Amino acid sequence: YPAKAAREMGFVRSGLMCFNEMYVDGSLKRCIRVLFFIDKSVKQKDAKHIYLRGAANLRPDILKDF
Repeated sequence: YPAKAAREMGFVRSGLMCFNEMYVDGSLKRCIRVLFFIDKSVKQKDAKHIYLRGAANLRPDILKDF
C-alpha cells in the first residue's frame, strides 16, 4: 500500500489515503497516482505537472502543454 510505504519513508505528519482503482479498458498497468495539496503563491496556469513515461496519457486535456 502506497500510504504505508510513505509512512515508512518518514511522512508521518501528512494525511495519506490509499484506494483501489477500478478496472478500465486501456488504463495504465501498475500506475500509482499521487495527489499533493500545496499552499503556494504560484498561479494554477504556471504550475508544472510532472508525468512519468505513459502517465501523460492520463490527462489528454493538458497533454498539449508538454
